[in-house]
Amino acid sequence: MQFSKMVSPFLLIVLLLSFMPMSVSAADLSLSAGGGIWRNEGTGELRYKDNPTVDIDYLDYDKENRGYIWAELRHPVPFLPNFRVEYVDLKLSGHSSHPFAWEDVAFRADAYSETTLTQLDMILFYNVLSLPWVDLDLGADVKYIDFTFDAEGEGRSLDNPSVREKFMEHEDETAYIPFIYSRVRANIPATNFGIEGDVKYITYKNTTVLDTSIKANYFFDLKAVKLGIEAGYRFESIDIDEDDFSGLSFDIDVDLKGPFAGVFIKF
Repeated sequence: MQFSKMVSPFLLIVLLLSFMPMSVSAADLSLSAGGGIWRNEGTGELRYKDNPTVDIDYLDYDKENRGYIWAELRHPVPFLPNFRVEYVDLKLSGHSSHPFAWEDVAFRADAYSETTLTQLDMILFYNVLSLPWVDLDLGADVKYIDFTFDAEGEGRSLDNPSVREKFMEHEDETAYIPFIYSRVRANIPATNFGIEGDVKYITYKNTTVLDTSIKANYFFDLKAVKLGIEAGYRFESIDIDEDDFSGLSFDIDVDLKGPFAGVFIKF
């Protein structure tokens, strides 16, 4: 993807939001951080260059418990956006139930493979609405994705089919993807309980990526700090066409979904 062409509209979004009349531009300075476990499962397809498409169901991946962390800074400085960062290291692994091809190897069934999608989101946003019972944030996000695919098992060389032995393949590529970001939170009056959801979305040519979650949380007010717990459900749809990016050699069309739970602290 031509990153410079994609970033310009998102910088414009942030600039326009900075001049919108904010209902809570004088919010208190706060720092929040949290983390937890996301139990995810994946479905979809992978394809290396001109190889046949690999159905993830055929790779027989198991559900995985993977950690996530996040941190957020809010401040009262006019026009300067707030900042949030999120990190998750996703890995799917298993022994294939069907043969599949990757790069120059045709693997036999029962080959072991791992697909890793390490993601780092860097979000600039504004709180455009703040009422006792609802908050709305809008902004822009840049997601860094590190895609890794590893396979090991018996197979044959596609360049020389007479060669049959144990092979190992490794692919590691990265991409930066900008998003529109939104978040809404509903506060339950007279309680420390809330429900919130967020959406990150982009579509460009043949690439479309959606990252969304909904969760409930509760915090314990300890005066100096707030300690909280959260639980929810996250869904990601990552459909990346290699032709939309420079330097990529794979297509990926994967859905990742599952429940998560964690803890957080707010100063």
